[in-house]
Amino acid sequence: MPASSVSKRALRRGLILFLLGLSLAGHGAESGESLARQGAGGAPPCVTCHGADGRGNAAGGFPSLAGLDADYQAKQLHDFASGQRANPIMAPIAKALSDEQIQAVATYYAGLDAGSGQDDDAKPGEFPGRDWVVNGHWQANQPACIACHGDGARGVGDQFPALAGQHAGYLEAQLKAWQSGQRKNDANAVMAAVANAMTEQQIKEVAAYLAALPATGEVPEHARPDPAPRIADALNDYFQPPLLEDLPDNEFGASVRRGADIFRHTSSDAEAGRYVGNSQSCVNCHMNNGRQANAAPMWAAWGQYPAWRGKNHKVNTMAERLRGCFTYSQNAQASEAGQAPAADSQVIVDLMSFLFWQSKGTPTGEVLPGRGYPELDEPAQPFSPERGAALYADHCALCHGNDGQGTALTKHRYQFPPLWGDQAFNWGAGMHRVNTAAAFIHANMPLGKPGSLSVQQAWDLAAFITSQPRPQDPRFKGDLEATIKDFHGNRAMDYYGKTVNGYRLGAPGTLEQWQRDLADKP
Repeated sequence: MPASSVSKRALRRGLILFLLGLSLAGHGAESGESLARQGAGGAPPCVTCHGADGRGNAAGGFPSLAGLDADYQAKQLHDFASGQRANPIMAPIAKALSDEQIQAVATYYAGLDAGSGQDDDAKPGEFPGRDWVVNGHWQANQPACIACHGDGARGVGDQFPALAGQHAGYLEAQLKAWQSGQRKNDANAVMAAVANAMTEQQIKEVAAYLAALPATGEVPEHARPDPAPRIADALNDYFQPPLLEDLPDNEFGASVRRGADIFRHTSSDAEAGRYVGNSQSCVNCHMNNGRQANAAPMWAAWGQYPAWRGKNHKVNTMAERLRGCFTYSQNAQASEAGQAPAADSQVIVDLMSFLFWQSKGTPTGEVLPGRGYPELDEPAQPFSPERGAALYADHCALCHGNDGQGTALTKHRYQFPPLWGDQAFNWGAGMHRVNTAAAFIHANMPLGKPGSLSVQQAWDLAAFITSQPRPQDPRFKGDLEATIKDFHGNRAMDYYGKTVNGYRLGAPGTLEQWQRDLADKP
């Protein structure tokens, strides 16, 4: 057969397949809309309750679906169908849909414009529910709503839906459903913990503020965290740091504000980020922006320096201590600057202003209750990375990812930080030690549910997390055994130099090999 005939036939066949693909794609795109507008299998049209624009019906208690993550919506439909989420209206509708139809209608609604969702006459910045949403309610160990639901409460991935602009009545009803146990279809019962920490009035206030937030466009300043909350946030019997009203309105106050922003968003800060070689921020290990007792609060650290540190065998000022955080926890060696910021840099000065102001009223040289992480009892059994792996899947993967790589928003900005891999803290950071990680986990994790894990579980989880590849110890000079001898002498609590799952941790090339293996995973 002449080559030209083969080419023409192949061309015709390719054109037919291309047009068929377009037709099928168009059909798939239309199917979600037709399901929404016409229903299927006896299920009524979605628009009946959720409106033609998908923005729901506030008076009827029907939520806005427009713009919500498709996978989140699909999960809710599957949960309605299975009974995992109880709803007498939605259950028969969801059961009438096939898996393909569920995905189609979820994708359709995800693609609709959510609208502004804001009442132009409202002044949300004055709403009492704002503090809980943007700063948290740390007296009850509850982080801000935006800590999980993202900037402006506009959602993060398929587990944390957008709340901004959602109808207040619907949000209130759902919080009460979490509180009563009527709704329990989230991972790790996180929302039950949140709702059970709220009074009926707080539920109303939080719902009203979230409903008043714009669902799209620029995130308003009032929806961003303050350098300090407006209401008291200390746990009972612990030091209460200064509040927002105590912050001076002058140049020093401006430095405190900059320091607070750096502390919260270190890796993505325009200036401080130049010295961060991974995706870690100070707030990852120092909860509530360094204010929370038993989470290494800054107010308990300030008065302890200058102090001798065995890590670098010298007396450290607070400025040097902060530079150490950049070196180890934030892996400054891999940063744009290639090193930690200088002691007299604006970054360090602003951080010190923030710490100094936060510790106002604390005694100098005294060990305050709540400093560091509470020392943890020894585990009943030797800690086990294998048991820790199962615990990680149940309690941590929701936020930190199945492979410990966190939940990324942008290149160096994460909603939830990586725990191992090249974007994690390095082998010189204190958190690489099993006992340090276990103490932190038990006192502070899971987020919003501290103390819910047993002592044994905290140790096992810490063993799993700290036995994973991560960036090299900056004190490494080419000899692994010498680095172990000089800096990793507590072998019972340190996986550096040990072989786990075929990787010799800390050895040159180990992290790179692990990353290649991760990239090759199906």
